[in-house]
Amino acid sequence: MWVSTMFRDRKIIILLATSVALFQFHRHRPLLYFPIPFLPAGFSSCDSRTIPAIPEPSPHVAEQWLQLQGVFESHPPNLILGREDFQGGQVAQATVSLLANYLDMTFNEARFMRDEHTSVVEALPTYPLGAFSGRGIIILAGGKYSEIAATTLGMTRLVGSRLPVEIWMIDRIEEKEGWCDEMAAQGGMVCRFVSDYMQDMSAFSSHYQLKIAAIMFSSFAEVLYLDADSIPVVNPDSIFDSPTYRDTGAVLWPDYWKATESPFTPYITGQNSTKATCLPDFQTVDSGQMLWNKEKHWKSLCLSAYYNYFGPTYWYTLFTQGGPGWGDKDTFPTALRALRAKWALIPHHLQTQRYDDGTGHGMGTGMAMMQADPADDQNFQPLFLHSNFIKLSVRRLMCDVCIEDPSALSAEQRMKSEEVTFKGAIMERKGNIWNQLNSGTRLFATIEKDGLNDMGRLDTELDMWRVMERVGCTGVFSDNKICRRTRRYLDRTFGMVTRWEGGAERSCS
Repeated sequence: MWVSTMFRDRKIIILLATSVALFQFHRHRPLLYFPIPFLPAGFSSCDSRTIPAIPEPSPHVAEQWLQLQGVFESHPPNLILGREDFQGGQVAQATVSLLANYLDMTFNEARFMRDEHTSVVEALPTYPLGAFSGRGIIILAGGKYSEIAATTLGMTRLVGSRLPVEIWMIDRIEEKEGWCDEMAAQGGMVCRFVSDYMQDMSAFSSHYQLKIAAIMFSSFAEVLYLDADSIPVVNPDSIFDSPTYRDTGAVLWPDYWKATESPFTPYITGQNSTKATCLPDFQTVDSGQMLWNKEKHWKSLCLSAYYNYFGPTYWYTLFTQGGPGWGDKDTFPTALRALRAKWALIPHHLQTQRYDDGTGHGMGTGMAMMQADPADDQNFQPLFLHSNFIKLSVRRLMCDVCIEDPSALSAEQRMKSEEVTFKGAIMERKGNIWNQLNSGTRLFATIEKDGLNDMGRLDTELDMWRVMERVGCTGVFSDNKICRRTRRYLDRTFGMVTRWEGGAERSCS
């Protein structure tokens, strides 16, 4: 009797302890969580599917760029438009009067630029047959962006993508020593450097200008472009076969705000015969991800190159007038509209991914943008997580005081030979996610939207941490302290620790 009571009590104690442990584990999980396979196809050496070979970029493109550069230099802007912001940076302040009078530009000056623009359009080259082939992903990295791109590259393979990848940087100074060899060893990835294909880069003073160069010089005929911080959350390979892309050849994703372009913009770019008299009624784009068929839209790409070539001194400001989004992003849709090309903007508005800021109000502060899959026009299906606010680099998150890699230093810093350091988010008590990283709490808040949480039905956050653990524990970005912290966070937050040996998980069989 006593013995049976003892065993019964022990069972109750074990059941209670298990329940408490499960509660502690699942309280951090998102609502309506549906797990995806722990070892997706395409993530490790277990996957035997081949990735298409990546050819060298055609020398003809570099030759054509020289011709384009000559055309651009023959038709420069007649004004210098500096970068300024609306007071407070709010698009809500954009009125017809404000947009019409924001720039000090006369009609004669606008007419001069319209003539210059017309001359450029007439000189745009035709598509260079045979210069490009196949489909692939382009990621712009270099310097500190390489640490961020490492997460995106890992996720690209984790979700099952077998597309070849070109990693573009300005020059070899931007390469973290050994990183390109490390990526090449994984198969289907190669580093490219803009300086190898562009003889004169003096006009390229802004990082925003490099995106167009990477897309143009890439060896791929059909391109999925991704910013270093635009992370696939499901396999993106099939979007090349989506009806939206097949019908148009150019697919862009929306940003938060309406356009604040100058009313002279449609006149200068040949879309209208006169200055606009009302507010622009179209959405700006988030160029962190773009789908582009070069053969269908080569001239649009070349016209976008013109806008980017003089972007920092003219076009970026003409397109935004101090509104948010100054940079390359509006050069792509403007070029498509100017040439009256057929293209598509994803119909679903982006979803804001938030972190739990501890306010207790049930809403967190935005840290990323979730963009939809173009294959489904009716329902929002998550495809890309553009982590534009908090960068998902394991070093930027988990180090205490890290030495900045030489590849991430400015030319001035390299000349001084000074040691530059930075603190990770885990050490910044006043930072946005310090509490989450130190308490073993998920970064993304679990906020209900139309019956789903912000992360959809995927446990994307767990996948990203698995990738960041690999980056922090193996390879050129690895660090013992960062590795231990990352594994401790994985254990506390998700109840698991992934172990990596030689770039593959132990469970790989």
